[in-house]
Amino acid sequence: MRTASGWVILSVAAAALGCSASADDTTLTDVPRDGRDGDGGGEVVGCVDYDRDGYGRGCDRGPDCDDTDAAHHSDCPDCPTTHAPGCFCSSGESFACYDGLAGTEGVGVCVGGIRSCVAGIIAEECVGQVLPTTPDTVCNDRDDDCDGDLDEALAGPCGICDPSCESEGPTTPSPTDPGSSGLTPAPPPETGVMLGTEDIHAGYLYAANDPEGTVSKLDLETGAEVARYRVGLTGSGQDSPSRTAVDLYGNAYVASRAHVSSMNQGSVTKMAGDRRFCVDRNGNTVIDTSSGSTPLPLGTDECVLWTVNVGSPGGTPRGLAIDPGDPEFAPEGWVWVALWSEMRAVKIDPDDGSVISSAALNVNPYGLAADRIGGIWVSGRGPSPGYLQRFDSRTGVADPPVQYGGAAGGCSAEPYGITVDRENRPWAACWIGDDACAARYDPRTGTWFSVRLGRPGWGGRGIAAGEDGTIWMSIHYNWGNGAMARWNMEDGSGLAVWDIAGVIPVGIGLDELGHVWTVNQSTSNVTRLTLATMTFEEFPVGPNPYTYSDFTGYQTRRLVPRGFWTRDYERCDLNPGDHWGLISWDVTVPAGAAKVTISAKSAATVAELDAATPVRLALVPPDSPTGSADIEAAFAAAGVPTYRYLRVTVILEGDPVSGASPIFRSVHVRWSCTLMG
Repeated sequence: MRTASGWVILSVAAAALGCSASADDTTLTDVPRDGRDGDGGGEVVGCVDYDRDGYGRGCDRGPDCDDTDAAHHSDCPDCPTTHAPGCFCSSGESFACYDGLAGTEGVGVCVGGIRSCVAGIIAEECVGQVLPTTPDTVCNDRDDDCDGDLDEALAGPCGICDPSCESEGPTTPSPTDPGSSGLTPAPPPETGVMLGTEDIHAGYLYAANDPEGTVSKLDLETGAEVARYRVGLTGSGQDSPSRTAVDLYGNAYVASRAHVSSMNQGSVTKMAGDRRFCVDRNGNTVIDTSSGSTPLPLGTDECVLWTVNVGSPGGTPRGLAIDPGDPEFAPEGWVWVALWSEMRAVKIDPDDGSVISSAALNVNPYGLAADRIGGIWVSGRGPSPGYLQRFDSRTGVADPPVQYGGAAGGCSAEPYGITVDRENRPWAACWIGDDACAARYDPRTGTWFSVRLGRPGWGGRGIAAGEDGTIWMSIHYNWGNGAMARWNMEDGSGLAVWDIAGVIPVGIGLDELGHVWTVNQSTSNVTRLTLATMTFEEFPVGPNPYTYSDFTGYQTRRLVPRGFWTRDYERCDLNPGDHWGLISWDVTVPAGAAKVTISAKSAATVAELDAATPVRLALVPPDSPTGSADIEAAFAAAGVPTYRYLRVTVILEGDPVSGASPIFRSVHVRWSCTLMG
């Protein structure tokens, strides 16, 4: 008999007669072909004889070497090679046997056995063989189905043989996740995410309303004002807020100058770009925050995260910028604030606003802009005639200042707004008196290049650099009109100027959605140019906005190809033995300087996670792209305790030369809950 399929014949008479019925016997009764009882279980029932020659599995006459051929039961032609049960043999012979599927013998628990020669016939039983079981037995640390994998039918949500382990299962990231920024879907057939800025999470414009002491938050896609926040120390015009900046998480900062108030104390305020960063300070389980153009009273908006004094009274914070940060300790970037009267820039912690370090300057800083190689450029309107100066954001050491405009024929008035192009060259707008001029300094050659817009008496205010190699500047004449201009960063070609409805456009900014924005002081609105259609629109904000820094975050996002994914986890916290387990990941990192950093923070409450100490769990490379790490062990090695809540952050950084992006497919966080008897 060669197969286990077909119909099986059971004869009551044959059972009494030693299964000696002939092939023509019509008294045989059909039974299921598997040779078992009718319910599909149990042992073989009677004689399994497919060819009705009286020989077969379980038959009294003996086994059949070919149960499809009634003419042969012990002398099959292939007996010399198959040694099938029923074949003739000599006393004392034995034969290796295995009845499992091909390729499973010797894999896992499966082993072959021995068939002996009994009364001149090879016996049916293969003594000692172990056959595959299906499905694989759960959690016995063996490969029972002999496919080469141990315990692939694992128990529990963790997919491991630990009854105390809990998990939400593997998570596939999406650009629309609340903790996602700077990411886009990986192209099919890939799953997960990669770097991309066409999907901007927390995509907003922040315009500071100087006389009101507020900041308007506008949706970049719709232009609608979605929130207005009171900022500074009083939430009034005494604070005189001005420059805004947006970090790589989408959170925003505003520097309040307070130079018009009696207290004269400048400050910086941080605002959440996404609701998940807001803090339920009053414990009412909802986030109390502004909606639309009506601000809440100072200190009650739970999306206004903190306000800190910066500098001494009279220090006057003016410049504001975000540097590339540190993937482990400040992936969103470090915040830099320039103090006009103190001639220095201070680096503050994005978590709480505390001062980390300071950089001494030789100029009165009016604006700041970061480059891609660790530098911060300063627009120094004082002392006369005006200078640019660069300092290292990592060391705080400043280079000597260079006089703005360079040789004759360059811009001759003082610098105003500042930006840095993709070649790490600073551009500064020239204030009134020089025909709407802008000048570029090349630190590699020590040379200047200027562009004049041909509008005598007009002055440049804000300036921004596009990743496409264009430079944009907002200009106006005296105090009664406004325009925006564009040209090529290399040679000034392609110069174009558009008059706009907004009056006194003090600032200009770009976004990844194909828009150019100006913040218009006199008309209390913003102008948006949609490049695809060359359509101009105006959207209202608060009174007399005065902002000309990186108010959309576009310049910061250009500094480093970096994207983020963050998620909070909660484990059991009832017994002393409850703890975090393994974290595993699946990423691909291209050649070059690209990398993926996985870190975590732990705290007793969600509200405390922001200020918790980050601990690096993986850096790929050198770590494996499909590896795992023990969370508790990593925290212990860093000397940081763990608690009920865990915030996991995955940071993707592309290669700065090729632009190649990592792919992040999944992450799996596990924890253990002590089983109490």
